[in-house]
Amino acid sequence: MSCVTAVEGEWLAELGPMFFSIKESYESSLKRRQRERKDAAEMDKQMEKKEKEEEKKREQEKKESMAISSMRRSVVATPGGGRSANATPKYMRKKGRIGF
Repeated sequence: MSCVTAVEGEWLAELGPMFFSIKESYESSLKRRQRERKDAAEMDKQMEKKEKEEEKKREQEKKESMAISSMRRSVVATPGGGRSANATPKYMRKKGRIGF
């Protein structure tokens, strides 16, 4: 079987990790660590950018809510002046009752 089939070391390590492992050379482990550091730095930059965007969004929402609340405070209520055409009339006659 060993003369007929080629077996790669990665296959053995993948299928039987309790029996086989792949030893990394110094160069490959150094490259892996550099890649991990680079990836971590990129993730940190992305997180900072995302946090800044969220902070801007919160500030914008706060400004909008302040503008809406100030608009609500500036409305003056006058007797009978605030009714629109679709509003409920002041007095609705009850149908169906007789004499009570």
